[in-house]
Amino acid sequence: MHPRKTLITVSLCLLASVYTSTASSAARERVTLCSDKGYWFPFTLMKDYRAAGVFIDMMKEAAIRTDRRVLIRPASWSRCLRLAKEGKVDGILGASYKDERNEWMEYPPTARRGKGGEHSMSLVDYVIVTPKTLPFTYNGTPSTLPGPVRVPRSYSIADDLKKNQAKVKATYSTDRSALVDLVRMQDGSAAVLGSIAKEFQKNPFFSNKYDIQKKTLKSKNYYLTFSRKSDLPRETRETLWAALQVIREDEDLMGLFYEKYLNDEEI
Repeated sequence: MHPRKTLITVSLCLLASVYTSTASSAARERVTLCSDKGYWFPFTLMKDYRAAGVFIDMMKEAAIRTDRRVLIRPASWSRCLRLAKEGKVDGILGASYKDERNEWMEYPPTARRGKGGEHSMSLVDYVIVTPKTLPFTYNGTPSTLPGPVRVPRSYSIADDLKKNQAKVKATYSTDRSALVDLVRMQDGSAAVLGSIAKEFQKNPFFSNKYDIQKKTLKSKNYYLTFSRKSDLPRETRETLWAALQVIREDEDLMGLFYEKYLNDEEI
């Protein structure tokens, strides 16, 4: 073959290869999710100004397995809820079931209030924290909790407590800010994530300043949810839910995800 013809043939093959690769990349479906940018250890948090945490790692793995482009947008929890309600993101990464939210946000079909679900990303424990200076033992009755019961705003646990006549103060941006106020004021209590309460006890600012009540307040399942205004097809939603279920059931993989954050000491 003539050298010039050979060069043209090779060039055309390379162009075809580049075009095919670009077309394949462009064809990948994009899914935009919002995640809580607050320190919700170890599930969602910020590292180097990027979304991180076990839920983010699980979602990245699900994206690889389902060949989809997943973009995770960190924001305050209240903003995540608003963005999903308005259809400005396709969904939220890590939301507990709530009847009110179910009207505009789609949960996996197995999600039910107070019940487990096979498509849950994790079962999360909430605990009661009280100042060291305040003698108190939680017996399982929320109405007996010393007030104010500090809870991050927009958290569903706040509504659960209010329905049980607890004196709730849900004005805090994160679990951390609720704990800071508790330690500073040395009164009332706080309802926070159990893993956060234990992690913060390692920090000098919080060390030996509060007790974690032995009786768990409540356990909640957290899910990948989708905005009812999202254009994502049914197949995509069900495919991602199924992928996350397989990932969660892989104990070795989940162990690696959790291990990444064992030494996280951010306060």
